[in-house]
Amino acid sequence: MAQPVKLLSVKEVAVMMHVSVATVWRYAKRGTLPEPIRIDGHTWWIEAEVLAEIEKKMANRQKHVNASVLPAPAPASETKNKRFRVQLERSGLR
Repeated sequence: MAQPVKLLSVKEVAVMMHVSVATVWRYAKRGTLPEPIRIDGHTWWIEAEVLAEIEKKMANRQKHVNASVLPAPAPASETKNKRFRVQLERSGLR
């Protein structure tokens, strides 16, 4: 037997995503959210599709976080030496 499809109202989607109702409509218009379905003048989102979209965005975010590995900071001794040289240059002693 097929699993029943859970439908979400715009308010439920907004609560799920921690955004305003207006933002849900904006996301839908932009295509950021899956296209809703309309039944008898009411608009609904399929819960599984909304959750899949959120998971997809989380996976993409993780890829970007992993791709942007920052270079390691300079050792403290190099930083101190550079600061010391800058101070010498400013004071005119070097």
